[in-house]
Amino acid sequence: MSDYAKARSNMVDCQIHPNGVIDPRLLTAFETLPREEFVPPHLKGIAYNDEDIVLPGGRLLLEPQTHARMLQIAAPKEDDVCLVIGDGCGYASAILGALTMTVITVTTSKAEQEQIGKVCENLTECNIATVEGNIREGNPNNAPYSLIFINGAVSEVPESLKSQLAEGGRLVSVVKPAGRTMGDIVLTESLGEGRFSSYNHYSAGTPYIPEFVPQRVFAF
Repeated sequence: MSDYAKARSNMVDCQIHPNGVIDPRLLTAFETLPREEFVPPHLKGIAYNDEDIVLPGGRLLLEPQTHARMLQIAAPKEDDVCLVIGDGCGYASAILGALTMTVITVTTSKAEQEQIGKVCENLTECNIATVEGNIREGNPNNAPYSLIFINGAVSEVPESLKSQLAEGGRLVSVVKPAGRTMGDIVLTESLGEGRFSSYNHYSAGTPYIPEFVPQRVFAF
């Protein structure tokens, strides 16, 4: 077993499983996917650390236990059509690709698009499509989605993304209101006809996605 394979096994056994993630499909996906392939060479040595890793451009490789908890709460299904927001390196998209039917990931540059395409090609993941656009707006052209995954914290769940959920669809995110250092993993479900329900779960100190950093408001 290689050092990276041992690191993956330790990540599942020591970080993910002990924190309440018991879905066998999730555990297999995290133990199988080579996390180190999604970061620049100088970050490979810390790819399996129990912390969020900020990548060039401000994108994130989420802390393993938070990432796994988000997915267990969202309960990916084999027939899900997913939208991924804020995944600059492709890891979140590839994990979902192993668990669902189709993944569309919104990128903000050709570099992100090429990075995700290259990694997924190397891993023979062929159910992931990249679409360049504005991640605050999602990808309405291919909506509705049965699952939306936001790869990083937001101060509130954008209405523009909620509106792209199919009836019964789920959106999972870390919601961290402005001024707070900790947020909560929140599951938002579409009840149809513009109605939604939201449930708070575990706390998480996930950094904001750059495009969703709260704007400071000055009062005089």
